[in-house]
Amino acid sequence: MSVLQEGIYHAPGRRPPGHLALVFLRADPEADAAAVDGALREVTTMLRGLADGVVAELPGHPVPGAHLEFLLGFGPKAFDIAGAKLPCPAALGPRFRFRSPRPTGGGPLLVGGGLSYAADVVRNDATEEFCLQLTADTQLAVSRGVVELWKLLRGARTGDTRAAALEIAGIHTGFQRDDRRSWIGFHDGVSNLDSGDRERVISIAAADAGPDPWTIGGTCLVFARLAVDLDGWHLLPRAQQEFLVGRDKLTGAPLTGRDTEGRPVPAAGCPVAGTTEVTQPGNEDFLEPRPTADPVLLTAHVRRANLTGTADPDQSGSLRVFRQGYEFFEPVATAPGFRAGLNFVGFQDSPERVLRILTQRGWLGGVNFGGQPGPDGPAGRLLTVRAAGTYLVPPVRDGAPYPGSEVFG
Repeated sequence: MSVLQEGIYHAPGRRPPGHLALVFLRADPEADAAAVDGALREVTTMLRGLADGVVAELPGHPVPGAHLEFLLGFGPKAFDIAGAKLPCPAALGPRFRFRSPRPTGGGPLLVGGGLSYAADVVRNDATEEFCLQLTADTQLAVSRGVVELWKLLRGARTGDTRAAALEIAGIHTGFQRDDRRSWIGFHDGVSNLDSGDRERVISIAAADAGPDPWTIGGTCLVFARLAVDLDGWHLLPRAQQEFLVGRDKLTGAPLTGRDTEGRPVPAAGCPVAGTTEVTQPGNEDFLEPRPTADPVLLTAHVRRANLTGTADPDQSGSLRVFRQGYEFFEPVATAPGFRAGLNFVGFQDSPERVLRILTQRGWLGGVNFGGQPGPDGPAGRLLTVRAAGTYLVPPVRDGAPYPGSEVFG
């Protein structure tokens, strides 16, 4: 039996827990498949124990598990490890990968896309052999998971180089917002996939797997850490912000047109009586923006990022994806003293869905966020990339020591 790994909250009524840590693991160049297999067995065994409250150095004294869950992803480099028994799957082929930043910093994420690395990013730490997603109800639980992982790998260092088969190469944390808004002040994640359509989009079917049948029942993870230029955004008038997003800033109602003075007009009747925001029950008919011929509304982010009705969701041509967004906030040394943004974590049967959204004309091709293509528009540099990567998330199989163990074991 093959099923999706835990940590993908796609079932009806399920929401991602409050806290996230994405840990990217680099394999030692001298480590072979046997060494990596042994390390992954130890890592996954430790994390399963930690979910039950077991800390190795505290025998008999369990800690709160806080519903810790973990997910293991394989990057393209994992299949280059000496002795790997399976080739890199087609879903992680060269055309489904992000570009590297320039050695001097910055550079486009994708040819034909509107997203670029931040000027100070010279290395993308989300392109290592493995990715671990940790989620839990508390920040402590995911942080403890990272620390216990570090302790385990530290204790495995051997030889003259004191190297372990796996080492932590990057960590990105995030959290869920209880106001269902983003750092730019607008409702976020409103127009996600219907719960009944999600597994068809997420899970790799036999027709999707092609020459890689071992991936059937798994999924693909696409990650991007996107910093937001809040200073530039808050220089824009509210009406301009609303046209760029495609929603009323206060209520979240989708825009349906412009009045005689060119101001945005939200959908009539939204929010319904007794509610104040589109995310409240009773407003389901207003979650998706309705068809329009208005050229300004057609360039809004909510329409460019989600052109619904193009095909059945389970067809790759629909470009529908299931996403679990986690905001982030971190102190930095430069003004204003902090950096804020979004961890985009998407699951789909092929990375092609996300990459085509980011490059296809009429969607987000050539556009950073919304509006007209090009960097000189009002939202032309709103988002910058801190890290990004694509990973295969193998299915869980009965009796396997960890998902994807057939690659090395």
